[in-house]
Amino acid sequence: MTELKVVGKPFPRVDAQEKVTGEAIFGTDVKLPGMLVGKFLGSPHPHAEIVSIDTSEAEKLPGVHAVITAADLPQSDQYDPGSRAHAVLARDRVLFVGQPVAAVAAEDLSTAEEALARIRVEYRPLPAVLDPVEAMQPGSPVIQHGKAGTSVEMDIHTQQAAGVQTDEPGEGGNVVNHILFEQGDIEQAFAESDVIVERQVRMPMVHQGYIEPHAQTAAWDSKGNLTMWLSTQGQFVTQETLCEVLGLEASQVRVISTEIGGGFGGKASLFAPLTAVLARKAGRPVRLVLTRSEELQAANPAPMVVIDIKVGARKDGRITGIRAKVVMDTGAYPGAPMTVTTLMLGQPYKFTAMYIDGYEVLTNKPSVTAYRAPGGPNASAALEPCIDMLARELGMDPLAFRKLNAAEEGDLQPHGRPHPRIGLKEVLEAIEPAWRALADKPKKTNGRLRGRGVACGGWGGGRGPGSALVLLDPDGTFRLVTGTVDLTGSFTSLAQIAAEGLGVSLSQVRPYKGDTATGPWAPMSAGSQTTYGQGPAVLEAALDARRQVLEYAARELDADPDDLTLTDGRVYVTDDPSQEISLSRLYLLTHGWDARYEPVVGRGAAPRRSEAPGYAASVAEVEVDPETGKVVVTYLATAQDVGQAINPLSVEGQIQGGTAQSIGMGLWEELVFDERGRLLNPNLLDYRQATAADLPMIDAILVNVPAGDGAFGLKIVGEPSIVPPIGAIANAIADAIGVYITDYPITAERVWRAMQDA
Repeated sequence: MTELKVVGKPFPRVDAQEKVTGEAIFGTDVKLPGMLVGKFLGSPHPHAEIVSIDTSEAEKLPGVHAVITAADLPQSDQYDPGSRAHAVLARDRVLFVGQPVAAVAAEDLSTAEEALARIRVEYRPLPAVLDPVEAMQPGSPVIQHGKAGTSVEMDIHTQQAAGVQTDEPGEGGNVVNHILFEQGDIEQAFAESDVIVERQVRMPMVHQGYIEPHAQTAAWDSKGNLTMWLSTQGQFVTQETLCEVLGLEASQVRVISTEIGGGFGGKASLFAPLTAVLARKAGRPVRLVLTRSEELQAANPAPMVVIDIKVGARKDGRITGIRAKVVMDTGAYPGAPMTVTTLMLGQPYKFTAMYIDGYEVLTNKPSVTAYRAPGGPNASAALEPCIDMLARELGMDPLAFRKLNAAEEGDLQPHGRPHPRIGLKEVLEAIEPAWRALADKPKKTNGRLRGRGVACGGWGGGRGPGSALVLLDPDGTFRLVTGTVDLTGSFTSLAQIAAEGLGVSLSQVRPYKGDTATGPWAPMSAGSQTTYGQGPAVLEAALDARRQVLEYAARELDADPDDLTLTDGRVYVTDDPSQEISLSRLYLLTHGWDARYEPVVGRGAAPRRSEAPGYAASVAEVEVDPETGKVVVTYLATAQDVGQAINPLSVEGQIQGGTAQSIGMGLWEELVFDERGRLLNPNLLDYRQATAADLPMIDAILVNVPAGDGAFGLKIVGEPSIVPPIGAIANAIADAIGVYITDYPITAERVWRAMQDA
């Protein structure tokens, strides 16, 4: 391979200055003439019939310009009441506390809140069910009937499991998705096992924890065309949803994504149709921004899950079979990552037999969606302690046991397809020095118990098609145009790919985000597919632009294109640099009255990529206070196979970010509901997230096992790192206190109680 000059280098983000100076425009920065404030009224009941809604007093309030209920929502041909993104206001029944029932548009926030207080809604409460296992039982209240996979974000993650979903309705009327992965004779596998572990693991709903809440602004023109500015991970999928809900053509809807203060899978188009309907009725632009409390109560967190798991192994150290039943709480609407969790339970190791049964179940809680590698941490939290327990019962080193059983290229995945080339063994080898370094440390320190743990896991990722343009500008620089949303520095990585393809420095490429009216189509910035899917399209566009530049320069210099060198600002004859032409001169030759050539417009389009899952492994060290049960993570390292790091600085940040979120899931995060379906911790004082003060320095170790279908060998990056740390921490706590805890998060109280019961 030719030596890379830009790709693989740790450049700072190209948009760093705009972000730190406040120049960047986020959702709440959008201001339009005559703009109104939007607010919605949430349900106080988890399940109830709506008998009547009286909005007359709210409509009389001065300063109120629109009050809407479900009666104001259009009923287009594509409207799907079983989709949370479509059912933006409750129509006949409310299905969870906080569900929007009515909404207002007013001159200011206080007027909007006063208007909401004047809306009278009569409810007839219905029996509710909040636990997914109870919701599966015969006789449980039936919430609604719908189909799984209606979440746009989740569709990205379920593509790889397509074709294995069963048609069986499953158990109970609230099961909306049932899937079964079966290979070999599971009973025979357990009969041949010398050791077997079996446990039930429960994990709660958790919120994605993005800094910026949902924020969107809608404006209609006199011709009935809609423009929306919003914080979204996918402007084209938002456009699609708006068209479906409002019955509009794509040409009538323009979506402009603002900068986004975090998404992690939780931001698509949840409240966009609601804001658009408000603005249409008010006849003025409307901005709707959720409060933090509304975010936690009425957005779409990650699901709760209950996993019963049984794993066996022989005394020679080989894992035999796995049986698991996954019951995932999808809240009031389908769209949970149950399929992914079941798939990932059977992916990391060589199982001789498996029987993995999954159920996606409706309850009277907020609908759920993706959260960074959705379903992955759930699988790790259930499976990795089992692997640890088997190794210890066999007297084997937990890391060596994993290396012995790690899946490799060609091993069958649960859905029967062979693994592509993966770097699971390589990441386990890369993490080994960190594991060994902790081995000789004393088990007690300053009255606290010390333990170490290891875990691994992977993620398949999205791999949708992409498109891009590269244009030559008057100053001799190149403009990279995409329709993707920039998350986590992806624009810097894409610009590096373009620069490498063109043969210029990074400073000569300016990434530009088009919207749905000005940019080429792009997939959601989700599923770790942004750089993986867009990268090949960007590279193709850059090479196309380079070909045009060299062709025009060759004519001007009377040379062969193969004998020319393209560099910053100019093209010259390689063997005689004095023969040159500037890029700004070439631009003039492609524009204006006397143009000799066509404008330089490099076009790139890439089809859907091949599967290129990323795998990671983590080592954790914890200290546990035996008096209080408090756990402190004192060391954590994560090694990840990234194929080729386009920007190592950015990739390390991604690994550290995913690892930090996994620590939070493991130790503190939980949305707590009471028996009436009310969220008891709807603020960031009571919803405990990890802060910088809670975290150790996280070592990020990059492993390079190139993907054949990724630009320069790159693989997915953003999601694998959140998968294994939660399992490594659980194993480290067990190593410290001698007890494997089955309920997450592993709070101080749960640790203390486990120690008392041991």
